[in-house]
Amino acid sequence: MTEFSIYQINTDRDDNRVCFLGLDTLERFQHSKAVDPALYDRVYDGKLDCNSLETIYEKFNIDHPADYKGRSLSVSDVVEIRESDTLNPSFYFVDSIGFKAISFDKALCKEPVEAGSGKISVLLVEPNKYPKMIEIDDTLEAMQTVVGGDIEEYMPFEDEVAIICNEEGKVNGLTPNRAVYGEPQAVEMTFAEMRNRFCEAENEGKEHLSGYIVFTQDSFDKPYDERSRTYGVSSNNKAFQAGMGGYSIFGSCLDGTDPCVRLDGYMFGENAWKIEKCYMMEPSREMLDIICGKFFVAYAPFDAERFQSLPPDLAEKYREKFKFPERFMRVNNEIVAVPFKPARADKER
Repeated sequence: MTEFSIYQINTDRDDNRVCFLGLDTLERFQHSKAVDPALYDRVYDGKLDCNSLETIYEKFNIDHPADYKGRSLSVSDVVEIRESDTLNPSFYFVDSIGFKAISFDKALCKEPVEAGSGKISVLLVEPNKYPKMIEIDDTLEAMQTVVGGDIEEYMPFEDEVAIICNEEGKVNGLTPNRAVYGEPQAVEMTFAEMRNRFCEAENEGKEHLSGYIVFTQDSFDKPYDERSRTYGVSSNNKAFQAGMGGYSIFGSCLDGTDPCVRLDGYMFGENAWKIEKCYMMEPSREMLDIICGKFFVAYAPFDAERFQSLPPDLAEKYREKFKFPERFMRVNNEIVAVPFKPARADKER
């Protein structure tokens, strides 16, 4: 039996945006190769009958324990092996490929807000400002204070999250804050088309892009469902970057059972896996609604009676979704939202 703990970066303290980055890229963003424990929360303590760190990785990707509230185990997370019959006690960094033993002072870590503590962690979104995580009392009065009036629950997304806003924000002329758009849509393309888009983004220094490669059923010696045959890949691979002198393409299976695989070794050659299709998730610009006044995003499981703290993965996802404030204007009888960077942005993060 192995006793272990899991530590994950709290994105609200991650000023250098090193969450999900591997060890070899840390210095570029934070001017130090060292993992900073002060960025981390301890999100789980548990026991598991296992003989490898990969077993823990699989468990916390595809079969979360009922009491686990963190995000799926990802690059930049830290696993502490406290006691084990099979593993050496130490701290292990989840790297782009495998695990790396590191020095890690867990005394500098913090505890996340626990359920039942009387407070919940939510994402506050205000007009003309970047979003930020805050803690509020788990009471109706506290929620009304945040939004400045009676609250309304709005759940337009597939995730179990709710927008909590002022019920009469539009009627009372509160400042238009953010638009709510439809969910991203999968756009199919060939591998060559996806490769061209990846190369263009990397050559022009744009943000890294993500895409998905689905391999045919007959590429494997036993049946797999489509999720198990689909690998997520990033443009941040040598195969898509000019002058890197390599052709590596790393990807991870969507069901979590085959992480950080070097796909180019399987995609080419006599017995190569055959590609069924590729796709990228394109953001929808269909405007569903405009939220006026302050609002916050809370975790709202369908079977729960109360709002709960946003898990770290959802907090990061919706921080990005609502990252930039928007100005609204009417163009050709349509309302258009224009995102912008607020003044003194460093003070609003």
